[in-house]
Amino acid sequence: MRIPVTAATVTGESESALADEFARRGWTDGLPVTVPTAERVNACLAAAGREPDEVLLSVEENRRDVTVRLAAVNAVLAGCAAEQFPVVVAAIQGWADPRWGAGDRTFFYMSNASTGGGAQLTVVNGPVRHALGMNSGTNLYGPAAHANVAIGRALRLVLRNVLGFRPDTLDQATQGHPGKLGFCLAENEEQSPWEPLHVEHGFSADDSTVMVMSGRGPEPIENRTGASAEGILHTIADTLSRLGAMVPGGPVVVVMGPEHADIVGSKHGWSKQEAKRFLYENFRRPVADLARAELKFRPDPVRDRTEGGITYRYGARDPGDIALIVAGGRNAGISSVITSWCYATPPGEFILAPVRMP
Repeated sequence: MRIPVTAATVTGESESALADEFARRGWTDGLPVTVPTAERVNACLAAAGREPDEVLLSVEENRRDVTVRLAAVNAVLAGCAAEQFPVVVAAIQGWADPRWGAGDRTFFYMSNASTGGGAQLTVVNGPVRHALGMNSGTNLYGPAAHANVAIGRALRLVLRNVLGFRPDTLDQATQGHPGKLGFCLAENEEQSPWEPLHVEHGFSADDSTVMVMSGRGPEPIENRTGASAEGILHTIADTLSRLGAMVPGGPVVVVMGPEHADIVGSKHGWSKQEAKRFLYENFRRPVADLARAELKFRPDPVRDRTEGGITYRYGARDPGDIALIVAGGRNAGISSVITSWCYATPPGEFILAPVRMP
């Protein structure tokens, strides 16, 4: 992508014409874009403090590289402010983490090309949430904050324009979901009774991080009347255990609303690890249920277990496959879950990348 324009040569009329030309070339997601002038791109590069030609990610399957400059061009296209760009860079570095596919790098390519329709989820933690004005409360998945929308859209445009994952070519999602426009959220750390995700994974509370995962669309969970920890967690586990999600399996993100988190963690004193253990133990279906639905699957010595004469297929390999975060508004007993495209990381691991602010 070569955009040889400067702010001095762009007028309102010419900017509109350039945006139309970008759309004609397929460089947009169907929505209006910001013309990436040299000044705007350079502002992003300065905010990231990285060399423009540094390669953040190489995808061997289609021989594409994401450089800092190409990422910056697409961040500007998406409407990112320069100060938001370091989060985009961190997420792309997360995509390059060798733990994808437990060392099988083809998993990153496959997660974007698959019929399964996963989108690249990003979960932001740490002080950068407030510095950028990110939304972690009501309308968590909606367009409630510029930073969430712009960062998520920038990453999607990188996938589309730099790596070639377009709906009409490499991206073969049978249905996909709205997260393919952008899928970025922040944890509501201040309303959580537990340590936030990045602290749980060894970072300091003062660090800023981005967790990345190929995620399916969020599934809402309502329990407005439950008063026990078990009642709330059973409701969540039941949603996780739907038949359509049990065969592929994979890490999951439980996005617990503050009201549910208050009941489980504050009122009844459950630790995060206790809640994750309960969810793991109830995230299962009898194998006979899968057979009745004519779902074909291979026996799995890790996820199949016989108890009381009944063989169960577990949805997770261990409690570590469940990321439990708190986010959303404190106005109803509502949570959600995000299942993953496939087992793309080693057991019990999630990929978090640090955000480097200048």
